[in-house]
Amino acid sequence: MRFTGMHGKANLRQAFDFYKFALRHMPTASIARYRLVDFGGGWGRVTRFFLREVDADRLLLLDCLSDAVECARSLKPPFNVVHTNAQPPLPLEMASADCCIAFSVFSHLSEKACIGWIQHLGELLVPGGTLIFTTRGKWQIERLRLHKRLGFIYKLLRRGNVHEQITSRASLDQVEQRYDDGLFQFFPTGGGGELTEDFYGETWIPEQWMREKYSSLGFRRCEFFQEQSSITQCTFVLTK
Repeated sequence: MRFTGMHGKANLRQAFDFYKFALRHMPTASIARYRLVDFGGGWGRVTRFFLREVDADRLLLLDCLSDAVECARSLKPPFNVVHTNAQPPLPLEMASADCCIAFSVFSHLSEKACIGWIQHLGELLVPGGTLIFTTRGKWQIERLRLHKRLGFIYKLLRRGNVHEQITSRASLDQVEQRYDDGLFQFFPTGGGGELTEDFYGETWIPEQWMREKYSSLGFRRCEFFQEQSSITQCTFVLTK
């Protein structure tokens, strides 16, 4: 719950569905030579599924949150777990990874942080490598509308109230309209620990915004996918 807001089978089902999606879109020809990087990988719920395709010494989990890194290391995974800074650069050489994945990371970063990290992760990729990451879409807007209808009942079920933090700045109808208009939206909330509100909150990255930015960030192709299966966020696949 601390890292994903989910638990049990639902938590792993979502991770497994994202893993299957990533497998379909990541390069395969040179997977034995270069790394697969799970950026903001938390306790490793997605990373561990790749052990079936990738040698453990080629898997790398990175996270800036001390609690997540401590949890991941306590599970004694065969892959490396690295505690990083909240801002780039990462302690990796350029052109050292085939694929970087990030589930529910760019759904929380400010525009400045998003641009900085997308560009930096692109620098870590070999030519033809892919960056696969998720962000908020229409599903989350409808979820927040449900939270509003539930009112105090939802407050009893969950700590904090993201709905109030967002709607104190804009109505959900405005959030949806701005999303349709292709505007990047970031609502600072903070997330505890190293996740300070200057860069961490709730984020919507529309397809239009990314299509206007991806080439200037070092990528030659951009693909966009709506929410699907248990992946309740939209997904971008950027190819270097």
